[in-house]
Amino acid sequence: MTFCIRSTRNVSGIGWSVTAIFWMSLIFYLSSLSGQEVSQPFQLKPTPLMGHVILFSGLAAFLQLAIRGWNFEINLRWVIAVSMFSSLFGISDEYHQSFVTGRHASIADASIDSISATVTSSLMWIAGRFTSSS
Repeated sequence: MTFCIRSTRNVSGIGWSVTAIFWMSLIFYLSSLSGQEVSQPFQLKPTPLMGHVILFSGLAAFLQLAIRGWNFEINLRWVIAVSMFSSLFGISDEYHQSFVTGRHASIADASIDSISATVTSSLMWIAGRFTSSS
């Protein structure tokens, strides 16, 4: 049985898709830590905010790269899809946290997740438009 890869685009699509799935698994793992486990290594107050921004900006970036890797042109439709998917994942993450000891769901955190993902996917789309037209 012979396996043939038709283009490097497919390899790129697979790689970025796996990276996005890994990133989502990391977010799930971090949200499953108890309140005490989360607060031990991080004593600074802005850390939870920055954590949400980094995690959900990263998720949006990896999803955008995966879409581009599968040879789809990034347009506004994909920006909206990535933003919506990341926002829904953020909401499900907050819901998951509500079952973890010492953690609670927060509308503010879900909002930060959504804003971070939307800003990142929008900036990547804008940057892609400028670099592809040059």
